[in-house]
Amino acid sequence: MAEVVQYHLEQMVGELEDLERRDLFTKPELKAIVKKRSKFEYALRRRRVKCIDYLRYIEYEINVDALRRQRKQRKQQQSAKTTLSDFSITQRIIAIFERAVVRHPEDVQLWLQFVEFIKSRRRMSTADADEEDDGHSRLLSQVFARAISAHPYESQLWIKAAAHELEVNMNGSAARALLQRALRLISDDKELWIEYFRLELLLVEKIKARRRVLGIDGEKETEDSEEVQATGSEDTEDAGFIDLPQLDEEGGQDLMVEKLTEKALAQLDQKTAANAGNLTEEQRAAMSQQTNAYLQGAVAQIVFEQAIQAISDDLSFRQELIAIAGQFAGAEQLRQRVLDSIRQDFAADADARAYLCSVHLSTISTESPELIDGLQLAVENFKQALSELDTPEMWAKYVEFLSQWLDASESMKSLQAYFAAQRKRAAAMISESRDARLNEKLALSCADVIEADGGDVLSWLADATQRFPDSADLWHRRMSALVAGNRDGLASGVASSSRIDNLFTSQALLQAPDSCKLWDLWFDWTELWFSRKDVSADKVQARYMSAFARVTQQRTLQALSADPDSLAQVQALVAHLQTRYIDWAWKLPASHKPLSAFGELAHAQFRPDDDDSDMEDGEQCAEPVGGNIEALRQAYRNVSRHAFPTPGFYRRCIELETDAKHLAMLHEMACRVDEAESEPWLAYLRFLAGSKQLSQASDVFWRASQTIHDAEQPAFEAAYKKIINTGFVSTPLPRFGATRRVKNPLIPSKDQTKGASEVAFPGPFSPAFSTVDTIPLDHAEEDYQQVLRRIRETRSDCVVVGQKITDVPNPNDPNAQADNPEIVTASLDSESSYYSD
Repeated sequence: MAEVVQYHLEQMVGELEDLERRDLFTKPELKAIVKKRSKFEYALRRRRVKCIDYLRYIEYEINVDALRRQRKQRKQQQSAKTTLSDFSITQRIIAIFERAVVRHPEDVQLWLQFVEFIKSRRRMSTADADEEDDGHSRLLSQVFARAISAHPYESQLWIKAAAHELEVNMNGSAARALLQRALRLISDDKELWIEYFRLELLLVEKIKARRRVLGIDGEKETEDSEEVQATGSEDTEDAGFIDLPQLDEEGGQDLMVEKLTEKALAQLDQKTAANAGNLTEEQRAAMSQQTNAYLQGAVAQIVFEQAIQAISDDLSFRQELIAIAGQFAGAEQLRQRVLDSIRQDFAADADARAYLCSVHLSTISTESPELIDGLQLAVENFKQALSELDTPEMWAKYVEFLSQWLDASESMKSLQAYFAAQRKRAAAMISESRDARLNEKLALSCADVIEADGGDVLSWLADATQRFPDSADLWHRRMSALVAGNRDGLASGVASSSRIDNLFTSQALLQAPDSCKLWDLWFDWTELWFSRKDVSADKVQARYMSAFARVTQQRTLQALSADPDSLAQVQALVAHLQTRYIDWAWKLPASHKPLSAFGELAHAQFRPDDDDSDMEDGEQCAEPVGGNIEALRQAYRNVSRHAFPTPGFYRRCIELETDAKHLAMLHEMACRVDEAESEPWLAYLRFLAGSKQLSQASDVFWRASQTIHDAEQPAFEAAYKKIINTGFVSTPLPRFGATRRVKNPLIPSKDQTKGASEVAFPGPFSPAFSTVDTIPLDHAEEDYQQVLRRIRETRSDCVVVGQKITDVPNPNDPNAQADNPEIVTASLDSESSYYSD
């Protein structure tokens, strides 16, 4: 391993000498660079090398090269002759990328980063460096070929390769061939079809531009003949073509055969331009007729037909194709063809019909006078679509369209009045045929219309909740309207409040027990009564207790079902309600009497007219500074004993609790909720490490290792080591070489850990201001084990140090220089017994 590392370091000698000769880096800086590169090279020679190791090395080299460029520019050496250091770092980065993709060919992101780096270096190359530019282009083609061979089913690689052929190599035929080969392998990929469709339209547009320059088809001829020659030869240039090997998965014929490709048209255009003076008008018209089909987008239309056969039921896919066709001036017929296909294939789809009704508005500017006519046409289209597709979904789209433009036309009063009248008329038509035209979403939209017009929205919502009793949104809207209507008269409106309370408990929460916002509305209303001293804290607790019971029952029912999403939603609701209860208890006034246990609240009822408040008349229900800790503790005891606590509940309790004894109890109970999860155990270990309870931490780690899933064991152990390193092994080992006693780094002194995450140990024979390096935390444990093994064998060692952090003076050597060697040898005394087995 050392020989290979030494070989790579020796290859840097010429570059380093050139950097020093050009005065871009000083000798100490070059030493630091060599030291850092040596560390990276040793890391890449390990048995298990991760992808991040290569990326860190690459990032360091990119930063060094950026610093070199800045210093070169500052020293005004841009016009100097190109030397070895100008391109050696780029070559080294490319070599590191090559080693990385050889070791990790399965990493797609690594290939993409390799491609982006070469592209960035190509853009940074100067205009006169044609050879370097061509070299990057050829290298990029080779990298694309290797990447696609390793990942033939990654569409992004095919698309980027085709873009490289078209934009860099100026080879439209190669770009088309790449996308066609990709579509043979992954014919159901939307991005590939979209980019292929865009490519064909772009090639047609380029040919049209060339024909305008050549003066063909009656267009005005320009004098830029050099540009014509450069553009006409773009399709014959194939020196940088991406040479892909034949894949076993490929088969069948081409997706399409063009009678007149752009290469043939280019040759025809050149011939026509040469004989332009001898052509008659009839010959020009005949030639224009021969090429008319291709120039009007016949090839792109074939691509579209093939695409909708492969992806037939995706409306958004066709909408993207329409958007692309709208970017090209001569693609109106193709755009209309796509619209006709949507009208034919999605005749019963409300989303498609709504899109067709308003698609013409996308081509009209909001400041254009044609906007008014376009909006009126859209309304007429909606009415025509409703006569053909009279469904609740279509009516919902119509009302949504009217509401959007009603809000957008605030500055135009006449237009706003027009949309308001249309929306009111639509709501009246929906109300006349509720059985056939009404659904949940439409009922909410009509409620907005009725409320805006000052109608009886409560009657509408009452009817809507009877028609759709399972709709949480409708119940929330109805109860919000009732609570808002009764909020001003809460003190005297006992009957109305009792009706609202009964409607909450007997209907709304019973029909939609898993609606978080409905539960929040109920408790907001309850806590409002409590804040006005109309109910006691015990009765608010009773309400929370009944909510826990009902939601827990709902969680049990969902656990028996086969829908994991519903179960996760109910579990999140349980955690939310428990956390809300804790926050409410925490915000109680400090003078409030202690909360009762849940067991004493079995017969408590919620009666707003009871005058049994827990506070005096003049007392304000303000949030205390720091919180009511006693109420908090009684609250989480209630939940722990009479409900099913969740991990989120215990996390919130731990955030609010301040006493170490109670914190230990909460961590212990949190770990018991789900013993197979690692996060509660790690939080417990962080707490124990912070309070320096090492023996308890060791016991907890052993218990956790017996219960955590096997798949999470490596990550858990690594996190545990990091916790220990952060709290106790963050200090690096001293440089061995000084005859001194070394304390156990696993049990640091208070001075070592106070106010710093890393502490340096200079040896007695180190320089007066030697630069002290530290071991990275993620590698600390590995380095410590290496030290221990070495000491058992030779009783001495030398630590490979890492990044510089500080300068530490040494009074024993006042005449030492700062650039003296940093590694000192020493022996260990007999008292360092912690290194023994």
